[in-house]
Amino acid sequence: MDKVVLYLMNYRGLCVLQELIRHNFRAQINFIVSAEDKNITNDYYEEIEHICNLNQIPFYNRKKEIPTYEGFALAVGWRWLIEQKDKLIVLHDSILPKYRGFNPLVTALINGDGEIGVTALFAGKEFDRGDIIEQNIKAIAYPIKIQKAIELVSDLCVALCLKIFNKIKSRQPINSCPQNEQNASYSLWRDEEDYRIDWQQDVAYIKRFIDATGFPYKGASSIVSSETIRILESQVEEDVKIANRQPGKVLFLTDGFPTIVCGNGLLTIKDAIFDKDKKSFLPLRKFRVRFK
Repeated sequence: MDKVVLYLMNYRGLCVLQELIRHNFRAQINFIVSAEDKNITNDYYEEIEHICNLNQIPFYNRKKEIPTYEGFALAVGWRWLIEQKDKLIVLHDSILPKYRGFNPLVTALINGDGEIGVTALFAGKEFDRGDIIEQNIKAIAYPIKIQKAIELVSDLCVALCLKIFNKIKSRQPINSCPQNEQNASYSLWRDEEDYRIDWQQDVAYIKRFIDATGFPYKGASSIVSSETIRILESQVEEDVKIANRQPGKVLFLTDGFPTIVCGNGLLTIKDAIFDKDKKSFLPLRKFRVRFK
């Protein structure tokens, strides 16, 4: 029986591991490599390691020495290049060739895409440009939070992985086809600066931005009186005519919930915390406040 090495991270990796075991593919798993991710609230590293220990599956941290192996490898939620590319299958959280690169799901939600998806592809010399094996696609409606989208994408990942494992187990060929380079686009990596809300944007965009960067990520940020806050919940309001429109200023304050002027439209903050100590930012006591 051909065995498969798994490179697994985050909630998607956890779901794939759980379902592979549930569908009796334990014996087909060679070993598992995982890694911690300090950029999210819960990286599920410990949960993945725990399941490996329960099922006597060899487990390695990516920073340790990884054994050499032959045969297939499968990467889910992985963020780094894998040197051994022969028979390496990668699951990418976009409908390739759209959004090659980093955080494609977040980018899709911020942009308001009507569909999200997962692509299984063979790894190549350049990231996310290999031949496509298969894609699973799901239509979505807004508003939608990133956690819900991750759950949907995880289901798509599981379905693809089960199909791939079945083919490997039965020694069926795994067919693939080249990507259409004319339709290719890229999604850039994100750092702390990319969590900052641009209040000049349209309110619908800002709402999607807040929902797309929430848990398990840190949350969309803004500066108020030199303090960084994380906005967790928001509500779009009907716009009013403002003679001297200045995005970021508070227009209304109702029961401590501020309504902020956007480039187009208004947004009420329903839940927010201080980044430093995680204490609640609301209710807001002071009316003359500017969000930057």
